[in-house]
Amino acid sequence: MSKKLKFLLLLIPAFFISCGYKPVYYGNKSSEIYCIKSVKISTPEATALDVLTKNISEAVLSSKNKLECSERTERYIVANVKSIKFEPIGFSQAQRANIFKMKIDMDFTVENKEGKPILKTKIKETTQYVGAGLRADFERRYALEELAHLVRLRVFSLLSNEEEWQK
Repeated sequence: MSKKLKFLLLLIPAFFISCGYKPVYYGNKSSEIYCIKSVKISTPEATALDVLTKNISEAVLSSKNKLECSERTERYIVANVKSIKFEPIGFSQAQRANIFKMKIDMDFTVENKEGKPILKTKIKETTQYVGAGLRADFERRYALEELAHLVRLRVFSLLSNEEEWQK
């Protein structure tokens, strides 16, 4: 066999082996299993409980953790919303509130299996929502979703930086 043929026979398998799929993860964080134990709201806001629970769930999953309430659960999330405030600061031509200033104040706790707090922090967010001047209850619901997105980002940030709060 010639040298060129031997070289090609070695090069072709090496090429196909080197092109194989290999998943790459650039972090060093292993995923934990979380359960949302409770989300408590002291103010009677329509759909607030559902919206906040959904956004906290999305934050857990986005931070490369698992969400499961079973005997395998390692961490439990407790969110206690102390207050949600909506202030209409702008009105449409039809005199419907379409600009809201919103504030949320909540205690966020991550507990271990024994119920001891691993992380305990306050989440306070303030934002404005500018709507289209629809019915006020729709605008208020959309404003609540906007506020819940900020809570999701904060929870995502806390869970992604787990190494810092475990020190």
